[in-house]
Amino acid sequence: MGKKEALALKIFVGAVLVIALLFGAFYFESYRYEANEVADLINKGNRYMEAECYSEAIECYERALEHEENNEQIKSAIVKAYMSMAEGYGEGDEALLCYQNALAVNPNNKTAYWSIANIYENRGDEDTMLEVLHKGFDDTGDESMNAKVFAVEEERARIQAEEEARIAEEEARRAEEEARAAKLDPLKELFIAKDYDAIKDKLREEEYVAFSDEVIGDNSYYVGDYDTDGKREGYGIAVYENGYYYYGEYHDDKRSGHGVLMRASYSDSSSIGSFIFEGEWSDDKPNGNGTAKSSYFKDKISANDFATKEISGNYTDGLEDGTMTLVGTTRSGAKRTFKYTAKDGIAAKSSKEDSGVKGQYIIAQTDDKSESLTSDGSKRGVEGFIEE
Repeated sequence: MGKKEALALKIFVGAVLVIALLFGAFYFESYRYEANEVADLINKGNRYMEAECYSEAIECYERALEHEENNEQIKSAIVKAYMSMAEGYGEGDEALLCYQNALAVNPNNKTAYWSIANIYENRGDEDTMLEVLHKGFDDTGDESMNAKVFAVEEERARIQAEEEARIAEEEARRAEEEARAAKLDPLKELFIAKDYDAIKDKLREEEYVAFSDEVIGDNSYYVGDYDTDGKREGYGIAVYENGYYYYGEYHDDKRSGHGVLMRASYSDSSSIGSFIFEGEWSDDKPNGNGTAKSSYFKDKISANDFATKEISGNYTDGLEDGTMTLVGTTRSGAKRTFKYTAKDGIAAKSSKEDSGVKGQYIIAQTDDKSESLTSDGSKRGVEGFIEE
């Protein structure tokens, strides 16, 4: 290499070094300037955070992030600003937007997911809450979110099962009511028509005997009017224990007003064929004037026994109470009338004469005193309301 070539090479190398130094200095200054700008933006954002000016803080942090896209500290600062801003909005849509913006920056933010879920839960939007928690679990792996979803879905399943059971029970109840109405409605029409012979025939049918046998204790099957509280009010018909059927007025869920009580099915060994009481009721019992009529099977009584017996007068809680009139018709058709007094169902003794029957005393006699009506002191009253 000649001297000229060597000199040229030195000049070229020197120029390259000078250019490299100039570029290095330029990039160093640019980097230092950019670093200073990022630091300034972060510091400015921090000051806004301290002043609770969250929108301005976010703007500073986002400008800083433009310079350092992967800076996790800046991202955390943005998330914190959105979360703080959301607290000021309570449970409004603005709060939801803040939490969603926080998740856009950090999809692993459990607090943001829970906050969104809680807002929807408090709004009663359980479906959206579950969607949020499902996604939150997928993004964060937070098992408590999964547990919450499981608990809600389990409770939903329980409520649904209860509702299905309630519906099934309601349908069964409605079917029972319809079946009962099918039995009671025809009887109601007969009661309204006062066709008691037809009612007797019905009540002795096998299906009506079985129907009344279903009633146990104080329960009863009813078809009729109700008040706004669901209590029996107005006119209705019901079957009670031991085959007693009542048609008449109700008040406050009890028999009250005018009504008819009837029974026509007894054991095969019983001589009585039917019993009817028609009169006034209150507090679910005969109270006031009424007539109790008992009919007996003629082939099960003697010639002098009464085939029918009507007792009219005042009743208190189903017991004879006051002056009572008994009209009896024998199997042969002869009628006899007796008047007597009773108190709390016990007939008063009307004569000192011997009744002729051991353990019994005279409570009334015919006008010619040819026949007497006796009692052993047992309580007298409406069938089904006499308690010894």
